Amino acid sequence: MIEISELVKTYPGPAEDISVLDGLDLSVGKAESIAIVGPSGCGKTTLLNILGTLDVPTSGSVSIAGKELSQLDAEERSKFRNRSLGFVFQQHFLLPQCTVEENVIMPRLAGGWEESESDTRERAISLLRDLGLEERVAHRPYQLSGGERLRVAVARALINQPALVLADEPTGSLDPSMGEQVADLFAQLNDQHGVTLVTVTHNAALAERMGVVYALEKGKLQRR
Repeated sequence: MIEISELVKTYPGPAEDISVLDGLDLSVGKAESIAIVGPSGCGKTTLLNILGTLDVPTSGSVSIAGKELSQLDAEERSKFRNRSLGFVFQQHFLLPQCTVEENVIMPRLAGGWEESESDTRERAISLLRDLGLEERVAHRPYQLSGGERLRVAVARALINQPALVLADEPTGSLDPSMGEQVADLFAQLNDQHGVTLVTVTHNAALAERMGVVYALEKGKLQRR
């Protein structure tokens, strides 16, 4: 599902370029789950953004589901992102003016999908039911707990049936006691929906539930 070879990412600095990723390699199979851990500023989010086509590498090769990302132009990357990737962000970024159901359906409104409104709504409700939110479909984000907002974000990430889900510090805005519940949720996401899952996290409970844990150190991944 993911093949990364000799990935390099540098940023301009006042005196010299700053190297964040330095010859990084990674291979992840279909339906596998991995966690990436490391201190703040080590490049975890940069790597996730490159996988999510939100950033481009300085050099190296990144392939997802057989697509070499460097060969895609901006429009193709946008379409690929919408159709093949799902995102779960630390702050969730739910639209406050929309209901839970509307937030979940939102990614389906882009990308020229050919599907009836009723079919989209049916899948959204099914996802919310699977995540224990069937009684919250008409609520707005401010009426939900932190854990419920995370589950809405997960449903939104799954609405387009992506091959790969990328999660950036999904427990970062939650109470530490939620760690085990989130770990259960992400294990369920991987097992029941068969998606490949890449999670960047500081949460040990969540990392340990993933199939493989990598530490990002000095621009490279070390398997733990």
